[in-house]
Amino acid sequence: MVSGSYLEIDLPAVEHNVRELRRELGGGTALIPVLKGNAYGLGATALARFFGSFGFIDTFAVSQVQEGLQLRQAGIEQQILVMSLPLDTQLRAAAEAGLTLTLGSFRQFPIMRELARELGRRISVSLKLDTGLHRIGFLPEEAERLCSCLKEAADWIEIRDSFSHFSEAGSEKTALEEERFRRYLDCLRAAGIQPGMCHIASSATVESGDGCSFDAVRIGRRLLMDAPLEPDGRIREAVSLRSFVTDIRTRRADEPLSYGGTVKLDRDTRVGVLSIGYGDGLEPALAQVRAPVLVHGRRARLLACCMDQSLIDLGEIPCETGDEVTLFGHDGEGGFLSAQEFAGMIGCEGCDLTVRLTPRVERIYRRD
Repeated sequence: MVSGSYLEIDLPAVEHNVRELRRELGGGTALIPVLKGNAYGLGATALARFFGSFGFIDTFAVSQVQEGLQLRQAGIEQQILVMSLPLDTQLRAAAEAGLTLTLGSFRQFPIMRELARELGRRISVSLKLDTGLHRIGFLPEEAERLCSCLKEAADWIEIRDSFSHFSEAGSEKTALEEERFRRYLDCLRAAGIQPGMCHIASSATVESGDGCSFDAVRIGRRLLMDAPLEPDGRIREAVSLRSFVTDIRTRRADEPLSYGGTVKLDRDTRVGVLSIGYGDGLEPALAQVRAPVLVHGRRARLLACCMDQSLIDLGEIPCETGDEVTLFGHDGEGGFLSAQEFAGMIGCEGCDLTVRLTPRVERIYRRD
């Protein structure tokens, strides 16, 4: 260990989650692991290889062309769906690497047609249908025009997927948006256009039971941790963020701490210094709400988060320089602090915290 902090990924827990999801979805629905944002900070290449070893996962989803190219360069051979619209300057490299590119704007048709002509082969695409999120994709009222364009493009594009994204999981909008998706697919088929593998559901909608009746579901966060508000207990938390104590000092109640003296103690206490800060991706807002951390199975409180170091209130907790502190996850001494609880203190989810972790935080994969 040469880093001052590390993120441990519990691969047996991840495998448990994958198999639990397969059981929930049934044999007729494919599972598409979402590896965007470096697999939410866990390491996209390592997880892609791990998922690929199962033998029943043949598609990965990423957000950016760069992410897909990195997986290809690492030898990942499965279909890779790029879910955001590619830049025009990225198209050639993406097509040459065999990535499946999102087609969600009419302006893409002539550009892709010319590229396909230059390459001498069809380009693999996924149709993005806008059912209510209003970010990218073809609108329902554009269905007739889309069908016409797709017929003209039959010689130079290959439709591998058709997908959409719910604007709000588990709400009254969900049923309406799912029905819009069905009508769009019906329109394509009526025009003689096969939409390929169809999917709209993500982790949150799987948990609410919506949108799972299509060909596949895209799962990111639920591969790693349970629902933030109503966990069902079937998914295991697979990540633990840990750092180390570099110094311990007794501070007085009237002694200001950190930059600007903004941290005020209400009593004399022992303050520990951690080898992690916002330069490692730790969110400073967690210190502002005095989020808990685990020290030998007991809860201490974050006091301050600087770029490279943080401060915690140890109180009477036994601790020495060099001891390990768990910011979330399992601490190896029977203690557990859910990433969802930790993140919820500042109004986000656990994966919002892991995706922010920089390369200074070492990734360690536990296999037993």
